[in-house]
Amino acid sequence: MSSPLDLITQHYANLDRRDLDASEPLFAEDVETVTPQGTLKGRDEFKQMGAAFLAAFTDTHHTVSRSYADGDTAIVEAVFSGRHTGPMATPDGAIPPTGNTVSFAFADFAQVVDGVCTSHRVYWDNVALMAQMGALQ
Repeated sequence: MSSPLDLITQHYANLDRRDLDASEPLFAEDVETVTPQGTLKGRDEFKQMGAAFLAAFTDTHHTVSRSYADGDTAIVEAVFSGRHTGPMATPDGAIPPTGNTVSFAFADFAQVVDGVCTSHRVYWDNVALMAQMGALQ
């Protein structure tokens, strides 16, 4: 069985390869994911968020700055980067591609039980993301 830290870093590698399907078995069907946009219930909603980022940023890259593990929990500080080349789906409608490159720090807290992530909390600065995309007036 993988450690919580191995699981979450494998998820980042899957995203960087644009392979959401490879990450699906890493997360419990009923995983709860807390993000700046709200709480996602279940793997399908989590996968939809990942698909929105992959559609908007066709060259995503995750760089881990620091990582910690304690028991069933992994904590990661990392940087997401990519170029906004596709529409970014949001609750208020899609943000058209701007071609801007974004780079923002995020923190990820993942709890792993029986080899799958059951609770996932990802924090980032949405204002910084929107400003870098050119979506703020």
